[in-house]
Amino acid sequence: MAQRFSGWLASAAGQLQIVLVLAIAVGGGGVGFGLRNLAIQIAALLVLAINYQRVRRFLGEAPRTVLALVSLTLALPLIQLIPLPPSIWQGLPGRDPAAAALAIAGVPADSWMPLSLDRGRTLTAFVGLIAPAAILALGMTFTSEEKADLARCICIAALAALLLGVFQISTANTAAMMFGFTPKPDVLYAVFANRNSTALFFVIALLLLASAPWWRSKQGLLGATAAGALLALGVLLTQSRSGMVLLLVAIGFAGLRAAFAAFARRRGGDGLPRPAWMVALLVAFLVAAAALASAMLGGRAADSIARFGDPETDRPEMWEDASFAAGVYWPAGSGLGTFDEVFQLHESLEYVSPRRAGRAHNDLLEVVIEGGIASAALVLAWLAWCVGAVFRAPPYWRWTAMGAGGGVLVLLLQSLLDYPLRNQALLCVAAVLVALLASKRRRGA
Repeated sequence: MAQRFSGWLASAAGQLQIVLVLAIAVGGGGVGFGLRNLAIQIAALLVLAINYQRVRRFLGEAPRTVLALVSLTLALPLIQLIPLPPSIWQGLPGRDPAAAALAIAGVPADSWMPLSLDRGRTLTAFVGLIAPAAILALGMTFTSEEKADLARCICIAALAALLLGVFQISTANTAAMMFGFTPKPDVLYAVFANRNSTALFFVIALLLLASAPWWRSKQGLLGATAAGALLALGVLLTQSRSGMVLLLVAIGFAGLRAAFAAFARRRGGDGLPRPAWMVALLVAFLVAAAALASAMLGGRAADSIARFGDPETDRPEMWEDASFAAGVYWPAGSGLGTFDEVFQLHESLEYVSPRRAGRAHNDLLEVVIEGGIASAALVLAWLAWCVGAVFRAPPYWRWTAMGAGGGVLVLLLQSLLDYPLRNQALLCVAAVLVALLASKRRRGA
């Protein structure tokens, strides 16, 4: 047993799983928790250094489209930090307030300045890409079994996070909280500072769980059903409205997978005998009945569903101001990571409130503000590649690719209402999804 563990620890797959678990455990708090993020980034760099031969394999075997997308994504914040002559940077859209502020501060008018309006924030944005880039680079060199282990690692981490969240909520969120904020006593946060991120993480784990080859054994089917039921209840306990809507995507995907497996069994293929299916369906029915009873009797499920009847939100106002800010800085952008600094200049007086809008609550709008046309093109290119990768997946990997593609889909959908990719944990999970979708370069490609 010890020899097997030491072998796992010495392997690139084992080391990358450690980085992934570390990211999920401490990286769910965003840019405000720099030391925790630094620990993840150092661990990722260490694993990259140990496995530099695999990095060379990635450069030689990865599809050229992926290499181009990774290179451009890493290069964008660095390009935004290059000093520009005053004739260029002062002529960029939205730079008049910056030029006036520098003049008041006594900075010479002929000073060279970068495109980014806050170099520190943009450098932080670049550093935040190190861990997901390491996971993607190494993960793409893995065998199918090793990639499946990464997906399994996310599922196990999600169950562990759920257990932590259940303990937290049993103490009215007064103990074992991961981040220093004032939580609501009846909301499950687990390893994130944002309940929407918690719910999204559970939904992604459900999609990966449903895409795994659980039909190959009765024990696997029953275990996956029980784990999936627990994660679904975890989504309800977060009281995240977007998470509960996205949960329907995972349930629909699991139902589709089950239907195809039953059809394969009927055709004499690789399916499960009827007793196993009946037990799995019974478990799912009991969990659904428990959630329904809680909703009808005023339990925690009722509190979660009741949030859909609360229309009070200031997001439309933030989106309106963010859209205006995007137009101000288009097409160059204000610099990655600078939203919080520039948005305050463009917030409408009628929408100002005691709460500071630190995020646009729409990652796509925020990306356009910070990166302009370049970041918008990168997002579209990544999405197009992910869609193509699902359709290009070989038959033996098709369900896993569909599960990973579903994970990218729910990330995109929640990005329309929130900011899921603004923390290291979900960035690293997204990198795993891309690694699951990727295949090696074909000869001559």
